[in-house]
Amino acid sequence: MDDWRKLMIYDVIIIGGGPSGLMAANVLQKNHINYLVLEKNDQLAKKLKLTGGKRCNVTNNLPVDGFIESLNMKHRRFLYGALKAFGPDEIIAFFKQRGLGLLLEQGLKYFPETGKSQSVLDALTMDLELDCIKYREGVKSIEKKDQLFYLTTANDTWVSKTVIVGTGSKAYPTTGSSGDGVTFAERFGLEIIPFTPAETHVYASDVKKLYADLQGVTISNAILSIEGTKKTFPGGVLFTHFGLSGPAVLHASEVIAEKMHEGDVYVTFPLTEMHENDVLERYDKAIRNNEKCHLFLDEVLSKRLSKKVFEWLNLTDKNMSEYKKIDREKIIDTVLKFRLKIDQVEHIEKAFVNAGGISTKELDPKSMMVKKIPGLYFVGETTDLQGPIGGFNLTIAFSTGHLAAKDCIHKLNNV
Repeated sequence: MDDWRKLMIYDVIIIGGGPSGLMAANVLQKNHINYLVLEKNDQLAKKLKLTGGKRCNVTNNLPVDGFIESLNMKHRRFLYGALKAFGPDEIIAFFKQRGLGLLLEQGLKYFPETGKSQSVLDALTMDLELDCIKYREGVKSIEKKDQLFYLTTANDTWVSKTVIVGTGSKAYPTTGSSGDGVTFAERFGLEIIPFTPAETHVYASDVKKLYADLQGVTISNAILSIEGTKKTFPGGVLFTHFGLSGPAVLHASEVIAEKMHEGDVYVTFPLTEMHENDVLERYDKAIRNNEKCHLFLDEVLSKRLSKKVFEWLNLTDKNMSEYKKIDREKIIDTVLKFRLKIDQVEHIEKAFVNAGGISTKELDPKSMMVKKIPGLYFVGETTDLQGPIGGFNLTIAFSTGHLAAKDCIHKLNNV
């Protein structure tokens, strides 16, 4: 690097070349701001390229209010301003302007028309100047002196008027996401919400001990509930060799992790693909007609599951009237509210997303700037802002990165 570049005082330095940092860089580039991106890896957005099975679920089609109501966080309204300014519609337009169309799938999720996450990264970087991005420049510390920020890396010290930190959480550390931003925040005395796993599988030893025959079974349209909460999570549930996975489970995992601090956690969900009312109607008919129980089970469950219910409940197949009322209730509850104890969630480093990070109490929702440290911003998964699967987390990353960059420009223009 030329000496004059080292001595330059940048308007904005972005730490981390992930989704939030790259979106911020695009805003700064468009407005001709003197900026620099410091990336610790030898490539940008390593984690982004893995999302959505390497297809990258960029955003979703929810309006802002619907988006916010879909989040599990108690402080979800914090995001209203960021999403109102740059939400799903604006994200779709951003990529379209760069030649990348997004296709709607399952009535909710937007994926790149190419089916490749690399296309998303290409669109995010196509307008950026190459010499505004520095690789293998992991920031070790940030200090503020005389209204300027001094960022120290292994080899250099960089100086900037403002800093945007978008270094991610501790999820998937092999991609370089190691929670560095939290370390910086702690040194400034900011409140940190401990990272916990989110969007991850869960372990249930009973699947292996008692329900081994269920491994590989998928309930496509389940509604998973967590006992002791009022929360429900629609989507597929997959029985694995270690427990449960599938969209509903990934969505629920953050809440499960929180509940585990209180004691044992049980989840319930139907084993049938049929609507609950249709199952109950068929159940009542079986009782009225005094049918053999297997006729009812064969109709509402897959054959693989139907044969196992008797074994699990230690019952034999007979006419419905021959069962005690309590046994009939066990049968219908197994069909509609299969109950399973969860032993643990996946380790924090294997979770694709982490809950936790810099507390939103420390940040201005109108800018993402630290309230007590003017010029310092935290964005994306570095903050205690996260959502379920379905394009929520990338939307939050893009939205907060955009908001921080806009505020940097406003403050720089009004000095």
